[in-house]
Amino acid sequence: MWQIISAYIEVLITIIGVIIFARIVLDKKIEKSQAKFIISFVLVSIIYLILYLNITGVIKSLLMCLANVIFCKYTFNIKYGKAIFLIIIDMIVLIIPDLLELVFVTKILGLSKEFCYETFASSIISNLVVCILLIIITYLLRKILRKIINIEIENNIKIIIFSILTFISTLMFFYTMIKEYKFGENILLYLVAIAVLLIVLSSLIRQTLENKKLTDKYDKLLEFMTGFEKEIEKNRVLRHETKNNYITIKAKIIDKEKNKKILAYIDSLINEKSDIKNELYAKFGYLPANGIKGLCYFKTKEAEDKGLNININISKRIEKSFIYNLNNNQIKDLGKILGVFLDNAIEASVNSQDKNFSIEAYLSLDNKKCEFIICNSYDNIINIEKMGKERFSTKGKNRGHGLMLVNHLIKKNKIFTLKTELINGLYIQNLTIKESIND
Repeated sequence: MWQIISAYIEVLITIIGVIIFARIVLDKKIEKSQAKFIISFVLVSIIYLILYLNITGVIKSLLMCLANVIFCKYTFNIKYGKAIFLIIIDMIVLIIPDLLELVFVTKILGLSKEFCYETFASSIISNLVVCILLIIITYLLRKILRKIINIEIENNIKIIIFSILTFISTLMFFYTMIKEYKFGENILLYLVAIAVLLIVLSSLIRQTLENKKLTDKYDKLLEFMTGFEKEIEKNRVLRHETKNNYITIKAKIIDKEKNKKILAYIDSLINEKSDIKNELYAKFGYLPANGIKGLCYFKTKEAEDKGLNININISKRIEKSFIYNLNNNQIKDLGKILGVFLDNAIEASVNSQDKNFSIEAYLSLDNKKCEFIICNSYDNIINIEKMGKERFSTKGKNRGHGLMLVNHLIKKNKIFTLKTELINGLYIQNLTIKESIND
């Protein structure tokens, strides 16, 4: 009987630790009524007790984590993705007090490993000490943990899946390490393996989020420019109508209508007159009006405002070519790639002595390939072989994510190929788009 009571007390301590951890990291109060919270707490504690008494090892930890996910999702009214990530962080942080207690009992107090594993580790005191240490560590690391948990990953299935797989692997290493420590001292290898897994996971999350930021940026830009192109088209129609109105006025004058009628007609048109400066935009008139034309115009105007020497050359043969028929995903990816190239070209050209910037586009003789060529002058030393690889950029620390996104998009789309060259002080990105037979 005492064994069950003792186990239930340990379960209560563990659940309280999870609640306090979630309260600190989420920085929010329990969002259920006291009665609902007590009922859910009791139900989870009973599930915990059944698992605690009947299952051992990794399976027990995974099932308890599942119970914690549902409990935290309900108690704090958060999404399942965030609840899963929260409990994974909780279990990873929990490794620290577990190891501290193990080392303290065996190395500082000098107690035997057998006593530690068979008696102390499953005691109320041990669970209470671990819970207190967990709360202290969580409070000390609260700012870092809050930044991690507030990352918007609920809809990123890849991060959630890799987090779960990393967590399961970490648990397996942890239990193996504990078992190894019981019979020997060789646990360094397991600690290194756990650290490597966590570093790889953090790197994946960071890079995925950087790609998402860039993707969202260029998606919004393309959406804006598509709307802009529609407005330009409306103004073109308006100018055509204005020309017709002038012809009408001329006809009225020739027909010698009364001045009052002519003036009244002119007054009715005055408020509809529109004037747009679109000489620069006209150079992109052969590109499709699906966001790409607007993107090139927008970035070229930005380059002009920054005082760059601009050269635009768009072949008339591109008009009505196969790139007008790209599907929505291909158009979005093309926009993201060109957006990265144009941003990088403008930035590098601004920082160069010559300040040259150009956009060219041509169609192949067989009409099955279209080339976009982005050129810019540069002053930095560039290693083409490293371009697009993780954390490498000519623009300094924590840069280069754009080119990594480009490499990812090109690998994903078979219609894109990229050639990068350095010729006579110019950095040249040559993007080839092949006609897709399936489209």
